[in-house]
Amino acid sequence: MAEISGNSRERRTPKASKEPNQQVRDDLIMGTNNSSIVSKRSVERLYFPDEAHFFRYFVKKPLRRSPLINRGYWLRMKAIDHVVRQFLDQQNEKRKVVINLGCGYDPLPWQCLSRYPASSENVMFIDVDYKDLMIRKRETVERTPELQSLFTNIRYPESGDILLSSDQYLQIGCDLRDLTHLDNVLKSTLDLSSSQVLLVAEVSITYMEAEHADNLIKWASGLPSARFCLLEQLLPDGIDHPFAQTMMAHFDKLKTPLKAVQKYPSTSAQSLRFESLGWTGTSVQNLWELWASPEFLSSADRKALDAIEPFDEWEEFALFGCHYILLVADNLVPSSNLLGICGKLRTGDPPATTTLSSSIVVAYSDNPQGHGCRRFAAGLPLKGSKRAQTRVGNFAGMGLKSRIDSYDVYDRADDQGAGLQYEPDRSSIHPSSRMCHTITDLGDAGALLVGGRTSPDNGLVDCWLYHKWVDTWERVDDAPHPLYRHQAVDLGCGYALISTGRINSRTMSHEYLVWSRHFGWVQCQLGSDQNPPDTYGATFSVSTEIPPDLSKPGCGILAGGMCEDGLLQPDIWEWELQDFATQHPILHFRISSDFARDMGSRLGLVRFGASVVNHQQRTYIVGGIAENNILKASDEICAFGFSSVPRMVTRFSNPFDNTVPRPLLIGTTAMSTGGSLLTMGGSAVCFSFGTFSNKGCYTIHPDKEHNDVAKKGLDPGIPPEVWSYMYTSAPQALSTTMNGIAAAGQVAPKLTLVPRIKIHDSNHFHKILQAGVPVIIEGSNIGPCTTDWTADYLKEKVGSEREVVVHQGTTTHLNFKTKNFTYTTKTFGDFIDSVEAGEKLYLRSLSSDNAKEIPANLDRDFSSLAADFQLPNELEYVTKSIHSSPFRISGPVIMWLHYDVMANILCQIRGQKRLVLFPPTDVMHLGFEPGSSSSSINVFEQLQDPSLCGTHPHEVILREGDILFLPSLWLHTAEPTSGMSVAVNVFFRDLQAGYAAGKDVYGNRDLQAYEKGRLDINKIIKSLDGLPGTARSFYLQRLVAEFQQKSFSP
Repeated sequence: MAEISGNSRERRTPKASKEPNQQVRDDLIMGTNNSSIVSKRSVERLYFPDEAHFFRYFVKKPLRRSPLINRGYWLRMKAIDHVVRQFLDQQNEKRKVVINLGCGYDPLPWQCLSRYPASSENVMFIDVDYKDLMIRKRETVERTPELQSLFTNIRYPESGDILLSSDQYLQIGCDLRDLTHLDNVLKSTLDLSSSQVLLVAEVSITYMEAEHADNLIKWASGLPSARFCLLEQLLPDGIDHPFAQTMMAHFDKLKTPLKAVQKYPSTSAQSLRFESLGWTGTSVQNLWELWASPEFLSSADRKALDAIEPFDEWEEFALFGCHYILLVADNLVPSSNLLGICGKLRTGDPPATTTLSSSIVVAYSDNPQGHGCRRFAAGLPLKGSKRAQTRVGNFAGMGLKSRIDSYDVYDRADDQGAGLQYEPDRSSIHPSSRMCHTITDLGDAGALLVGGRTSPDNGLVDCWLYHKWVDTWERVDDAPHPLYRHQAVDLGCGYALISTGRINSRTMSHEYLVWSRHFGWVQCQLGSDQNPPDTYGATFSVSTEIPPDLSKPGCGILAGGMCEDGLLQPDIWEWELQDFATQHPILHFRISSDFARDMGSRLGLVRFGASVVNHQQRTYIVGGIAENNILKASDEICAFGFSSVPRMVTRFSNPFDNTVPRPLLIGTTAMSTGGSLLTMGGSAVCFSFGTFSNKGCYTIHPDKEHNDVAKKGLDPGIPPEVWSYMYTSAPQALSTTMNGIAAAGQVAPKLTLVPRIKIHDSNHFHKILQAGVPVIIEGSNIGPCTTDWTADYLKEKVGSEREVVVHQGTTTHLNFKTKNFTYTTKTFGDFIDSVEAGEKLYLRSLSSDNAKEIPANLDRDFSSLAADFQLPNELEYVTKSIHSSPFRISGPVIMWLHYDVMANILCQIRGQKRLVLFPPTDVMHLGFEPGSSSSSINVFEQLQDPSLCGTHPHEVILREGDILFLPSLWLHTAEPTSGMSVAVNVFFRDLQAGYAAGKDVYGNRDLQAYEKGRLDINKIIKSLDGLPGTARSFYLQRLVAEFQQKSFSP
């Protein structure tokens, strides 16, 4: 169904009958059809690999959308499919009719006929949309046999509004505002009195004026037997919610504003709308609530999605789901369970809570434009200008475009002039860029950073202590496994407790860990019969009311968090950790009975992704997402204390009034600054509508502190302190040793021998490929060539008079850059004799058909030798992916240091050869100029030179019959060690995509992304040409530093 980043549009009559402004608007809405179907095509390709694909016929150029958009569209498509299938499976003597209102290019009829052929028998599917668009859809059907094959008796009327008819399917071009005309067209083709009708409107009638949409809904309620399925946007917390702002601004910018959502912003308003327009029963849920419904999706269904693509955008997915509604109404059945989902409220709105309510004062400070915009970072305690005061940092996280390893520095507004130093992090080592990590302030012991991730499948194990007084990072014990989306609390005395989290996109950790400098990592034993399920992103806090004491247990609260099946863990648990200062800590859990059992406690504590911070004897929970519904402004910040009985959660009414911009409390960092709470950063991708980032920081003064100010006779409306952004501290760029420049005291690199192995099947070789490191394969059968290919045999089989082009060197070391060799044509017999005589000659065979256009191929170029050589069956992958197979014969020459972009195997047939290999990461140390795949360095002469101290050389000795697997981009050079060397080199494609377009005769043309990147660099440099010399140099150095920083990030 066509939509702007979603679905369809307001209907359109013939152009001549419309006012110009209306025509322009209808054209804008109609033109958005492609955006929706491209997203749905992305979902179809990934999520439905075993089904017939129908979006493919309407999408010329498929694109892979982001995981968030894919999962959001999958949920929308699943919701519509759920309602339609439920309708099709109903037992009814009447003929069923499914009318898709504003269908766009949506292939709902084909999907139903393909997925549910039995249930779709004798069902009429009707698509209704703009006539111009439906004509194009009809043309696609006409030229696509696969789309016609599911229909019988297809007809294409030459006139009228019925554009295609068949026994199963109708296409109607009609304006939905003209209900009389629509009614007449339907009645001319169907007996509605004997039909059961389902009308589907997926993000379509919301673009109509609300009056016209209401008329359509009312008309549909007058059909003899009808059901209406509506999926469109909501404003669950009003237009000022940041997601709602971004969504509405997106559609306004496209000049296609959402109309219905402004009049019917909530689930209850939509339900009352349908009841008032003649519908007997309604069921309604937002999509986030629907996601959690077991009758809609099982745990297995949700877990299966994680196998399709890595996903960790839960907060953004929940925001999307809370802003979309699925409503089903029926004009005969007075049921509130038309969705087939039990145990849910009719309106889907959250019930009232009975928690305590209080007030807070919030001060806001703008960040400089483009600064402070990071999410899923972690708070870092910093030294201040005075030793008694501290500053605050917000370390790493996701920046505007990528993960970053810097930190933003915040200070009190009245203290920013003292000791301000704009300087980089002075640590010689420091944590790399990451997100979803934790930093726990352990007091004088330092601040402990644990884990984090780059991508959802690349969790990190490294852990660090930051010592603020000396501004130094210290790497400490790695975690037992990668860990992110965990939580950590300070137990006192240098001990920290770390909760469960994620290891990768499909694996969660199962243990709670204690870290200390004394014991390192220690796993907690669980001492209870009943324990919470493994979760990540939970509300995890430690009591502040018990002074740190090694002899006393630590205690706290665990609530919420995401379970393995993508649902929030619903319970509130209390934990107690005994003997945490030993190597055998015992962790006990129990379901909390002290918290009041009302929705307020659940809403306050059962969250995912909230910032949890202890502040002045209370625990504050800031932001995140909750079950089923959006967190409204009055629920986003709450607090509780362990001393209150019964334990109640305090909510803060209207914390963000009209005096400060409302923040998006997703991915924010909250820290206690002593007298106040500080929230920094925070942003979210608002589905396909754009990204919302908080533009400043918020200083929060809870009511207790504020009342203290009032008691002192100060104006309670003025917070005692305001924090603001100061600057960003970035680590110094890493330096590299290039072109043999070494520092004093450096020693020669250590030589590593490449391992020798035997392989037994193709699966073993696949594992070698995946490992991506060189190996020598021995004991494999490569044919009789190893015994037959003597000099005389080669001359006989190839022909002594055949001419070949060879390299003739002036020195032993051939240098491709200086061209200290010539290309010489010799007869093959003369070449073999000269090599045996010790001349500096080297043959790398070329295609005998067209050397400039076609890669070398042993079977074709030396067909008389081909029967003697074979690749073993274990290398089946190489055979199927072969690019070229050059024949190599070498005298006493050293092949220049170079790399090949394609992976290859080198089969040594006669003689022995020594090679030195370097991993791709050494490229900056070995004299490779930009754009060149060759170096002038003679590695065999310089291998013991300290100038190569930063490299990691690997040595290979190839004997007859050996096969060297050489991964892509490994740098290598070679020399024979025993007379004439004869080999066959087989290049093969080990990447699915990315190779440069056009010819690549030698298999060493750089990947397309690099070639394009070099062109982009030239454009960048050229763009700076008009600047004065100082400015040009200044900005070029900044760009170089940025490239270096990002290249050294994981």
